[in-house]
Amino acid sequence: MDELGSLRRSRRGKEKTEPNFGTYHHSTSTTSRKIRIVAKSMFADAFASLPFERDEELMILDVGCGLGFLSCVSAEFFKNSRITGIDTFKHTSLKRSSLEKAKENARILGFSDRIDFMKGNVFEFTPAEKFDIIVSNLVIHNFGKKRFEAYTRISSWAQAGSFFVIGDLFFSPETDITQLAKAFKMLKQIKPKSGFRQYALLVMSKVNPTKEK
Repeated sequence: MDELGSLRRSRRGKEKTEPNFGTYHHSTSTTSRKIRIVAKSMFADAFASLPFERDEELMILDVGCGLGFLSCVSAEFFKNSRITGIDTFKHTSLKRSSLEKAKENARILGFSDRIDFMKGNVFEFTPAEKFDIIVSNLVIHNFGKKRFEAYTRISSWAQAGSFFVIGDLFFSPETDITQLAKAFKMLKQIKPKSGFRQYALLVMSKVNPTKEK
């Protein structure tokens, strides 16, 4: 599987519908596909570095799930995980995004029973539980200065032993890392081997709150 978009065939050899993960703004469908191929490889490397077995029953949150690409990548890597994907499905950063299309992509790839997509705003989302892994790809930079508030909210959905894996465009990487360090410990930074300037993938663990003396 490359970007989770290769044609799948039934047992009788008939071609199945191909999932459509959309086109990023200021991009083309071909370039968007290439970006996802690179991102999938980087996220797989990041997931492999985490202290989890691939068959563990993990709870994963995909922040800004769009049409479900990263949710499906997560479901494929962690075979028994359950993924929640939240998005407003209104932002122009991903053309023609919709909740229905995200669900259809998961159905096509056979992940419907483990992925739950819902409409949600990162600044209003209030989950009833904590997550083992929180992921996000090419979303947070769209918030501008409000991304720092987003980092704080995301940290509140993690617990000791949780991890935050974010792939994004970091135009001021030192500033973002400083903000993230308030709640997370940096474990690994992955950069593309070529191209995709300013894109990086950060792997972080939740910092234990300092006990009051």
